[in-house]
Amino acid sequence: MLISLSLFIGLATFVRSVAINYEDARWVTGMNLLRRAYLQIVPELEPFFVTGHEPHADGQSLGEGSPQRLGNLVNSLTTTSGVVAAVNSLLAGSLASDLGALSGGGTALNAALGVGVSLLSAVLHVRYAARVRQNHVPFVRGKQVS
Repeated sequence: MLISLSLFIGLATFVRSVAINYEDARWVTGMNLLRRAYLQIVPELEPFFVTGHEPHADGQSLGEGSPQRLGNLVNSLTTTSGVVAAVNSLLAGSLASDLGALSGGGTALNAALGVGVSLLSAVLHVRYAARVRQNHVPFVRGKQVS
């Protein structure tokens, strides 16, 4: 019972943290647009900006719908949503293994069931976050930013 409750809370936390990442990407797009406007008004300010001033700055590539790259995997695992996804996957595998044990499955079968469900859960978490990234189109006042 406690594992299933923890998994439910973890899933809700994961969905919310992915939504927060999306919102952060929108705010960064807006700040880049503001910096670009400042530079159009006063071009001499450029040396004082330490971050990008284009809507699609490099640091925001994951927030702009680009696919996850294998090279970013380590960084993704250190984000809030990545850590929550890993914990959720372990909880799902533990729950599946426990249910297998309760139904009288053997040790090897229970371990395989736990590992399989953990891996499936991890894939589903990654696919969910990727779908949110792919559907993210930055809008400013109802117009798509190009």
